[in-house]
Amino acid sequence: MVDALALRTERLVMLPLGPADIDEIAALHADVEVMRHVVGGTMTRAQTIDALARSERCWRSNNWGMWAIRNAETGGLIGAGGLQPDSMIDGAVADFCLTLGRRSWTTGIGTEAAAAIIDDAWLRFEGDVIHSIIAADSASMSSLLRIAGFTDAGTLTINGQPHETWVISRVSSQSR
Repeated sequence: MVDALALRTERLVMLPLGPADIDEIAALHADVEVMRHVVGGTMTRAQTIDALARSERCWRSNNWGMWAIRNAETGGLIGAGGLQPDSMIDGAVADFCLTLGRRSWTTGIGTEAAAAIIDDAWLRFEGDVIHSIIAADSASMSSLLRIAGFTDAGTLTINGQPHETWVISRVSSQSR
């Protein structure tokens, strides 16, 4: 586990994603309905283990990465979100990601988590621009990104499928 401060909101506590989260995150990554909104779709347990290892390396080398998002009262996993190194957009450094379990959809938790993650990102991330790539048919995620201060940056084709790209800059986030 990376030694980093927890993010806290009224309903959430977020800690750096790590090996202790594997069972819950693997279940989330195996949920077809949840992952249809995520670039790349469902993940096997082995792919999830690799993703957790990448996040831990990211925390160690960059002081930012993915957070396990938990219910502040119960400690139950709600989802995962944060920054990961971006490799799909030329010149991009960080990609904002957010994946929530179905029970948390339409509760405002995504907006709450996104705001906390982005605010914290500007303290940790040295760059001036954060990207997000989402499935082209994810109206709810488009809405969440817009509320969080991102702007639509067009369409990108990944594995033959269209995806929306979104961007937020340090300057635009300060005006929220």
